[in-house]
Amino acid sequence: MAPARLSATWLLACALLLGGRAAPAQQLSAIRDSVVSPNTHPTTEEPPRSRKTRRRSYDGCDDDSFFAELGLFALATPYLLPYYMFDEPCCDRFESYSQQETDHGFKETDWFCRSTEGVSSARGLVEYGTDFSDIDSVGAKLQVDLPVARMTLDASAVEYSERMVGGGSDSLTLGDANLVFRFAQNSYTVWRSGLGVNWMADARDDVGFNFTYGFDYLPSKPYVVSAEIDWGRLGETHLFRGRTTVGVQWRDFEAYTGYEYLDIESVELSTMLFGVRGWW
Repeated sequence: MAPARLSATWLLACALLLGGRAAPAQQLSAIRDSVVSPNTHPTTEEPPRSRKTRRRSYDGCDDDSFFAELGLFALATPYLLPYYMFDEPCCDRFESYSQQETDHGFKETDWFCRSTEGVSSARGLVEYGTDFSDIDSVGAKLQVDLPVARMTLDASAVEYSERMVGGGSDSLTLGDANLVFRFAQNSYTVWRSGLGVNWMADARDDVGFNFTYGFDYLPSKPYVVSAEIDWGRLGETHLFRGRTTVGVQWRDFEAYTGYEYLDIESVELSTMLFGVRGWW
């Protein structure tokens, strides 16, 4: 597929995801309230349990064992499959592709040396997001790959701003910080997962637990496909974020566009992303 057609198809797909509905007013206020206030949804009482005795069955124990094994397999698959497909044990760094290189892959630079005493590589981005209605965002992210045990320090921050219906504006900053393990990597792709914290900076700050999983992949020179999910808690409510981007690299820099979905309690934000990322 030609580069122009690929870009046009991606932009059209994101526009279809974002279009078709107007964003409800005061979404940032709803996020703020759900984070700092306990969930007050009414609970329904469970009906009284039957007093009838149930016969125990050995078949039930077998079923429990089968479903337990099935659950463990489902949890392990997102890690085992990329590991066996992509991992190269001798590959200890993941660097940016350089268009000046003749070979397809990630370019080694002199910015970070290959050693066990310092940083091996890093990636940083700045981006703008919009839902083409009332909400805009400005975000930044930094990932620092350490040569020890394939660990990565991962941190991000996004400031959301919303135009209010009656005039004026509202703003809210969300972010996370994680310690990530690169469980599968080679010169073309890296898969990572880890744990950390979500945080909110506002009149009342709050934090919560975070689980993250994502990858970067070079399918063909000079394109980069990246995806990531964050799933956890923030204050008194749940948080889920999923994003996918497609970028084009030139030397150590990448220009990309993509889509991000954020779900916090009853608020769902869908934004289209435009950003620049540097690979060192």
